[in-house]
Amino acid sequence: MNTRMFNVLKAIVVLAVLSACGVETSDPKAYNYDVATAGTRQFEFDTETEPGVIKVLLESRNLGSNDVEMAEIFFPPDYHGTTHPHEFEIIFVLEGRLDHIVNGVSNLLEPGMVGVVREPDLVVHRSASPEGVRVLVVWPRGGEVAGFEDPSMRESELVSE
Repeated sequence: MNTRMFNVLKAIVVLAVLSACGVETSDPKAYNYDVATAGTRQFEFDTETEPGVIKVLLESRNLGSNDVEMAEIFFPPDYHGTTHPHEFEIIFVLEGRLDHIVNGVSNLLEPGMVGVVREPDLVVHRSASPEGVRVLVVWPRGGEVAGFEDPSMRESELVSE
């Protein structure tokens, strides 16, 4: 997927989620926020094959509120996460295939497909591609990025242009 198409898809997803969550997007004075961003910070986590990467695109640092958060995540080949909950999570597959296991039921997501997790569901993310899988994840109610601030994660700031 080329960079321009990827950026268009991110913008569409952000606007759709903000609209669905009732976040007012028409008044630019409502929040102090970055109108364009390449992300704020990146987290790396170790797996058995190679590091996984979470690139935080939207959070309170650049959005001006905790209304919604978004990240691009790379799950490396053979990655198999642990079972965990989310209040509300939307996953859009960009590259590769994701085994999106919700409440023990496997759902194979391919590029262009969306997976959803809502409370009280439990989810496991598993890479189902030899090259790994890259996804765009939106947390419409925010509050997820703080969980990445963990000693097992390596955090780095992204340089703004």
